[in-house]
Amino acid sequence: MSGRLPSLALAVLLGGVPGALGQTPPPPGGSGGAAAEATDLINELLGALMGPVDVTGPELQREVAEVGGIPFRRDVPIAFMGHDALVAYLQEVLDSEYPPARAEADQRLLQALDLLGPGVDLRAVRAGVLEDNIVGFYDERPGRQQLFAVSEEQAFTPMNQIVLVHELRHALQDQYEPLHWQLPDDVGDFDDRRLAWMSLLEGDATLVMERFVLDRLGALGLDLPVGGADQGYADMNVPGLADIPGAPPVIRDQLVMPYLVGRDLARAIETRGGPEAMREAWRRPPDSTEQVLHPEKFFSGEPPRVVTPRRSPPGGRLLSQGVLGELLLRTLVEETGEAVAGWGGDAWRLWDVEGGTVLVWKSAWDTVPDASEFEEALRRRFARRRGSEGRRGEWAVFEGAAGWRFALRREVDVVDLVSADTPTAFHSLLN
Repeated sequence: MSGRLPSLALAVLLGGVPGALGQTPPPPGGSGGAAAEATDLINELLGALMGPVDVTGPELQREVAEVGGIPFRRDVPIAFMGHDALVAYLQEVLDSEYPPARAEADQRLLQALDLLGPGVDLRAVRAGVLEDNIVGFYDERPGRQQLFAVSEEQAFTPMNQIVLVHELRHALQDQYEPLHWQLPDDVGDFDDRRLAWMSLLEGDATLVMERFVLDRLGALGLDLPVGGADQGYADMNVPGLADIPGAPPVIRDQLVMPYLVGRDLARAIETRGGPEAMREAWRRPPDSTEQVLHPEKFFSGEPPRVVTPRRSPPGGRLLSQGVLGELLLRTLVEETGEAVAGWGGDAWRLWDVEGGTVLVWKSAWDTVPDASEFEEALRRRFARRRGSEGRRGEWAVFEGAAGWRFALRREVDVVDLVSADTPTAFHSLLN
């Protein structure tokens, strides 16, 4: 649980092995069904690659300390749970960490950004994705601090050994820098600051997990990727790794991308200064996903610009505010990272106006050409999804489903976006 909710225990494996450590757990009872057969197949494949290595929890912990270069300060107990227990546990986590009011605010935010369709129950979607994909997690909440492996057999199979290495690294991170208190409680799951923090933690744990696999393969005399454990799988593309069936792209990217982009940052940090540099990064994490995507900006300490939206709807009740950031802007524009690479900073404010939803978002860019490139990419995106644009003064206006309207404009190096599902509130912000 490096974010507000448990994260998926994903892995980037050799190209010849399915990217399936996040596969659906076996159905209740642990026998029968396609999911159970898939889990058995994965264990057979991993066992054939890595060899029959029987380990205990303490032995696995020692391996994590060795390959990661940082010792544990105390032992980490490992508990097993079946799928039924996982469902019950996740319900408790949802009630504690993601109550309906918080989920509704996130849902309205994503709808206001045109990233989630009307009528989609975000809380139910996220719960279903977690139930179907988690195979291990570390609960860092105060008083819990427990590591779990989801296994009907309650055994250290090849698959959950790899997953537990990843999660043990999270437990180790928590021993040096308490994870639960790193960010203020009002920084939500879709806020750039939380995604940057998640990217560091998940990328570091993924890098340690890769090295663990490579060490096992090397001990068997198998050929390693060029560059060995330090190179990992940077040049390998595992088809389908980033796919989560049934999840909208924004949910997929919020869950999966921190592992992938964070791994590159983690490798850059360790290349620059070794394990001590990683420990320092836990203490001083990246301020933005821009620093994750461009490690040179993390090393130079380039902060995001402070941005304040210029408008607010009359009679509005503030629901949430935060930063969208470069990583989720890639999701928004549905194009390559070039269109958002000049991000300097942004801020949103989400309002309730007599039961309707209003979003005011402002972004600042490094240069005027950067702002222009982003504006054009965003207009293309809305045109693809919402048809031809209309005009209202300096604003380009698009109409969406369920009464939603979206308007954007550029002023020099600033791009504004306004959206609402009620016409009165929408038009009041364009005057």
